[in-house]
Amino acid sequence: MKLKVLVVEDSRTVRHMLVSLINQSADMQVIGEGSDGSEALDLTTKLGPDVILMDVVMPKMDGLEATRQIMQTRPTPIVLISATLGSDETEIAFKAIKAGALTVLQKPSVSGGIFETNSLLSTVRAMAGVHVIHHWDNSQPYRTLPLKPVSQSKPQIVAIAASTGGPAALSEIIWHLPVNFSLPIVIVQHITADFVPSLVGWLNHVSKNKVQIARHGEAVLPGVIYVAPGDNHLFLSKRQTFIVGPSPKVMQFMPSADIMLESVAESYCEKAIGIVLTGMGDDGAHGLQAMRRAGAITIAQDEASSVVFGMPGEAIRLGAAHHVLPLSKIAPTLASLCS
Repeated sequence: MKLKVLVVEDSRTVRHMLVSLINQSADMQVIGEGSDGSEALDLTTKLGPDVILMDVVMPKMDGLEATRQIMQTRPTPIVLISATLGSDETEIAFKAIKAGALTVLQKPSVSGGIFETNSLLSTVRAMAGVHVIHHWDNSQPYRTLPLKPVSQSKPQIVAIAASTGGPAALSEIIWHLPVNFSLPIVIVQHITADFVPSLVGWLNHVSKNKVQIARHGEAVLPGVIYVAPGDNHLFLSKRQTFIVGPSPKVMQFMPSADIMLESVAESYCEKAIGIVLTGMGDDGAHGLQAMRRAGAITIAQDEASSVVFGMPGEAIRLGAAHHVLPLSKIAPTLASLCS
């Protein structure tokens, strides 16, 4: 059975291009087209699509408000597309992700190449299988070992891996960290490379500490939140400085969460906290396992609060997580561990 896709885009030219691309795929078909958010809401209710491909900026009702209403009435996987990397448009996109949309992609051009096309189709295909939620369930029980490090060493760094659903989860954690939280935080988030600066800008709005892209050769400073660049891998050297560049290994993702977490395990050993958040696939699971073996404290997000349980689920399966926590408990746990 083919995946049912709803396409919502106010430009007729772009909409027809998207419809044509999807209908050429053997396993997907467009079951409806809309030109604004209000039509997206109506068509979602009437047609029951498996996934919605929707523009961010549209007349009458934009992608943010449409996402909010769809997630309240008929939660459905939503993939957003953005025409530009301007701050206004990406601000709307990331707010929509916090409201329940799964990811944001740069809108393909009419003359886009095969990589651009395949990336869009593979994302739509993958997101169609995601069981979406429209709010975090904070009532779920959680399990954890006693909140004590294995060693008596005080943590010196927090390393976080995230993918689908990650921007919203990251903003939730960062927002609830205490004002005096002084550990550096290093993040690998799977997202289109061109959107990394916009993600950093958005996280700066919710953070009490500075958020910036990690740069090659920089020392890791207390209280700063670093996001890996989107076009290279990120390592932590034994001198506790950043190395940004290619990897000798062939990795599925760039940047790779496994590479970053493994380097933290080597550089900081037991003086670190590793976290794997919501995301598809298994990137970060083996890196978290390396951190646990090195004596670090390790955390995986629980299934109930994860948009996609792939990455944290694999980390739990490997026995890599000391703690399995709902999203709402991660920031308080970090504060407790670091106090």
